[in-house]
Amino acid sequence: MLAVQQLEAGYGESVILRQVTLQVRPGQVVCLLGRNGVGKTTLMKSIMGVLKARKGTVTYKGADLTKRAPGERAKKGIGYVPQGREIFPQLTVFENVLLGLEACKEKKRAIPESAIAKFPVLPSMYDRRGGDLSGGQQQQLAFARALASEPELLLLDEPCEGIQPSIVDDIRDVIRSIKAGGETAILLAEQSLEFVKSVGDYFYILEKGSIAWEGGLSDLNDEVIRHYLTV
Repeated sequence: MLAVQQLEAGYGESVILRQVTLQVRPGQVVCLLGRNGVGKTTLMKSIMGVLKARKGTVTYKGADLTKRAPGERAKKGIGYVPQGREIFPQLTVFENVLLGLEACKEKKRAIPESAIAKFPVLPSMYDRRGGDLSGGQQQQLAFARALASEPELLLLDEPCEGIQPSIVDDIRDVIRSIKAGGETAILLAEQSLEFVKSVGDYFYILEKGSIAWEGGLSDLNDEVIRHYLTV
């Protein structure tokens, strides 16, 4: 479904990603691991088109998206929950979710029930401003906004960062339910090893902007964790 080949990207004169190659198959939950500052968010931004690739390609369902704008990628079926959530603080919760419909391939006026059903607390907050919500509530809102377009690929960048344990559990349940449905693949960048091991099918570890290791859950042993992830 998603194929990243020899991707290079960075900011200004700095090169952050070097020859990154990975893939996500339909229905898979693929997890991106690595210490702080290794390029996980840069990779997510590059896949979404927020940051332009300097070299390499990003292919989605056989189509080369490397030079496509973020909006075009969204309409192809890629949803994105960025690090820091990036909800619109002055808009209401309802308006924030409604904006997710802009990424639909076909014009839709109604928010899909499936996007809201996973976060049943949100409808009771529809009239509140997004900026008035707690961090955990904002994360649920960002998640629902991305799901409103019913994407076939969902990019999740540090969805558990700074979130209370109860909402982390809710997000885990949502990812598992999406995985069980088999219609949406997920690329998840996350620091919590316990969390990714509870939801992931396949794992990549970034180190100094390059893929240093990849493998399945059974391969992610103590030696790998100690070598690449222990601070």
